[in-house]
Amino acid sequence: MTRGSITGRAGATVAAGQAPAEDAAAGRGKVYLVGAGPGDPELLTLKARRVLGTADAVLYDELANSAILDWAPAAAERLYVGKRDRCHSLPQGEIQRHLIARARQGKCVVRLKGGDPFLFGRGGEEAAALTAAGIPWEVIPGVSAGLAAPALAGIPLTHRGLAAQVLFRSGHACGLTAPSRPTQVIFMGLGRIRAVVAELTAEGWPAATPVAVIAQASLPGQQIVRGRLENIAARVAAAHLPNPALIVVGDVAAFGAAERDAAAQGQDQGQDLGTAAAQAPAIAANSGLVVLAHGSSLPQWHASVQRLVAALAPGAGGWARAAYLPPAAPALAAVAEEAAAAGLRRLVVVPYFLADGLHVTRDIPALVAAARQRHPALDIRLTASLEGHPALRTAVYARAAEAAERRC
Repeated sequence: MTRGSITGRAGATVAAGQAPAEDAAAGRGKVYLVGAGPGDPELLTLKARRVLGTADAVLYDELANSAILDWAPAAAERLYVGKRDRCHSLPQGEIQRHLIARARQGKCVVRLKGGDPFLFGRGGEEAAALTAAGIPWEVIPGVSAGLAAPALAGIPLTHRGLAAQVLFRSGHACGLTAPSRPTQVIFMGLGRIRAVVAELTAEGWPAATPVAVIAQASLPGQQIVRGRLENIAARVAAAHLPNPALIVVGDVAAFGAAERDAAAQGQDQGQDLGTAAAQAPAIAANSGLVVLAHGSSLPQWHASVQRLVAALAPGAGGWARAAYLPPAAPALAAVAEEAAAAGLRRLVVVPYFLADGLHVTRDIPALVAAARQRHPALDIRLTASLEGHPALRTAVYARAAEAAERRC
């Protein structure tokens, strides 16, 4: 996930380029589900530390190292909501109500958990509650003790010739009334996904088992293709997913309100651009998204922008459009006209690869101001440009490394 991102119902993420503090200042509260790692503060991610440093409120669990809390601002509220065996400081439902209440006040809220929020951290329950309340949220993964503890003890969880699988399981029943199949996370399986499907089917996995294939996780080009065991190979082939990719098999692969709603209606789920974990809507109902790009005489550029918009649309509530700087069409004014006619109440405009020193500071604010004046009932919000975003630099380095390794 990207800095200050806007997350959609289907788990798609739109990089908005705003820091968490800017979101809060604009009255748009957000919750960050942050992994604190196994204990050593130096194993916290850079992103986790940055977001923690902008928090208005930190709701934290029983941490292996409470020194991590020192990275939050001195004025930030600190609320202990941890759990020990048979001793919970607050019921889970009450924790979720605290998160929702603070986010609705426009605050940047950090939910700090030991390890990783989505691995035995009940982060999924909190994400579902935030989704139901219409609260934007984002997961910042942490180093799980399940990975760190064996590694720090010199124990490789996988080793050629010794172990090709790892099973993480809880010592608690976690409320399950019947045995469930463990989630399968398959590395290096994209090129042989049909064989993977055949192997799982032979092991007795039902054809309707949910599957998600996540390509280029955490990079700007991250993509997710969802389906079922019976159709995932065809969908992956149609999407032309690049490596590296991870395959997730099991009921949790369908996590997320948008996926469940679409499945209930029998709709075909296509390709999403975004994060691996299903995340809550930051673009509320009756809102839309505009990717504002520079016009070009090259049709390939416009086709590329349109593909991006099509991939983002499911996570933007279904309404996403491309707009271009004049003289290219459609202009922002035309898209705002369309949004107003469609009855939208809010429009989020994300400048796409436009230099801050030129259009972002001069032309685009003027275009947005003109659109606001013409449509006063439409709340048009402008984000910072994606130009210069740290995740884009990561992608450049990745592409350079790939090119350097090729022989041809």
